[in-house]
Amino acid sequence: MTTYFCMRHGETDWNRESRIQGTTEIPLNDEGRSMARKWAERLADGGLEYILTSSLGRAKETAAIINEKLNLPVHEDPRLGEQDWGEWTGLTKEDLKEIRKQVKGQEYKGFDFCPPKGESRNDVLMRACDALIEFSEEHPGKSVLVVTHNGVLKCLAYALNGLEFMPDDPMPLEPYRLHRIECLENELAPGQFNMEL
Repeated sequence: MTTYFCMRHGETDWNRESRIQGTTEIPLNDEGRSMARKWAERLADGGLEYILTSSLGRAKETAAIINEKLNLPVHEDPRLGEQDWGEWTGLTKEDLKEIRKQVKGQEYKGFDFCPPKGESRNDVLMRACDALIEFSEEHPGKSVLVVTHNGVLKCLAYALNGLEFMPDDPMPLEPYRLHRIECLENELAPGQFNMEL
């Protein structure tokens, strides 16, 4: 069994502005780098053996800062990148309120939610699952830190908790926590979500 400890990258300026980043390359801000250094201290004695990270810069930078302390082999996988938000990339929460009818119509599609010219949540879920299952096949029985994105974590958490990703579903994730996912015989299963980081 491969055990994944999954986390979101540190803060960026667009996170602070509640602006949709999607696949846009936005670096960590000073707070994000500070967060990563604190996480490194807390993860140092966790028995981790590998780091698996999204290929987007903010995730790679978070992983690199953490790895200054952990000194582990690092693997990148673009399939762990954030959802492509298409035409909604760069919009703020306030901007989304102005197109509320359009957004609400998508939200009630659950995992089929797909911004215009973007990527569906179902596509994100499938590629993230493929990435974790393949890494597990290559590294069975290992303990792996996964540095990814909020959208990816949400897709995994909703699916593994048997939720449809509908607006009235309970939110399974708390911000900036650690989430344990197990992979055994090519199947992912929920371990424990929202652990203190």
